[in-house]
Amino acid sequence: MLNIKGRPAVVVGGGKIACRRTIGLLKAGAKVTVISPDIQEQMNDLWNENRVDWVQKKFEADDLHGAFIVIAATNSKEVNLSVAENAGVNQLVNIVDEPELSTFHVPATLTRGDLTISVATGGASPTLSRIIRSELEEKYDNSYVGYLDFLATVRGKLKQVSMDESMKIHYLIEITNESFQKSEEKQREFLEFLEGI
Repeated sequence: MLNIKGRPAVVVGGGKIACRRTIGLLKAGAKVTVISPDIQEQMNDLWNENRVDWVQKKFEADDLHGAFIVIAATNSKEVNLSVAENAGVNQLVNIVDEPELSTFHVPATLTRGDLTISVATGGASPTLSRIIRSELEEKYDNSYVGYLDFLATVRGKLKQVSMDESMKIHYLIEITNESFQKSEEKQREFLEFLEGI
């Protein structure tokens, strides 16, 4: 996964898809500037909350200056193509309606605490990516937030314990058994066991 925390991003477009991409960038910690004559309500909310900068105008090549990531998500093929043509060689570019002009694709992502699962189709079908992500949401529910915390705690404790490496590996494999994921009591008992070592 790419660390874009604090990096400048430009989103050209103010509609639903542009908003979705903007929210993803914000979750990753990017500093987002939106270039669009108009923006839809949810994007306007982000602007009113000072979470994005909005430059209310049509796209011009200079708008990309200094951006690390560039996303073109307008309903105009001409504007999106212009964004692709004017992006620099060191800029990551995603053109939503022309995946072949993109240097990266945005996967459908599911996050549960420290667990991140991404589904991508190489731009062939973002709809299929979203359907698969939706199916994964049922299997990997919110219980995985606490379970991942448990796994991290055990791993940290095992690093500090004087024990044969093969036993440490055995325990790390054992706690990935589904029975541990489904039982907080079993997790608690295992942590108590480790405290006794």
